[in-house]
Amino acid sequence: MSEQPSASLSVDDLHEAAQRWEQAVRRAEHGETVAVIAHGEHVADVVPSGELERLRETIEVLSDRAALSDLADDSEPEVVGADAIRALVAERVARESR
Repeated sequence: MSEQPSASLSVDDLHEAAQRWEQAVRRAEHGETVAVIAHGEHVADVVPSGELERLRETIEVLSDRAALSDLADDSEPEVVGADAIRALVAERVARESR
C-alpha cells in the first residue's frame, strides 16, 4: 500500500521550480553564490565551481596551527590555496635553516 503525499505540486509549480533552479545555476556559473531558502530559512548555497574546494583548502590551512604560526609574519607575499601556502612555508623554513 503506497502512502499519499502530504502536499501536491502542480505542473506549473514544478516548471517554476525548475526555472528557478536553472537561474540559480546560471548565476553560480557567473561567479555568484546563490542562497537557497526553504520555508523562510537559509538552508543551503549554490556556489561557483571551485569555490567549495577553495573553502575546504582555507579550512585545512586554518586548522593547521603550525602553518598559521609560520605565516604570522606578514612580510611574505599573499598567496591563495593550500598548496601555495605549503610551498611558501617550505621556502621560508629552508631559508631560515641556512
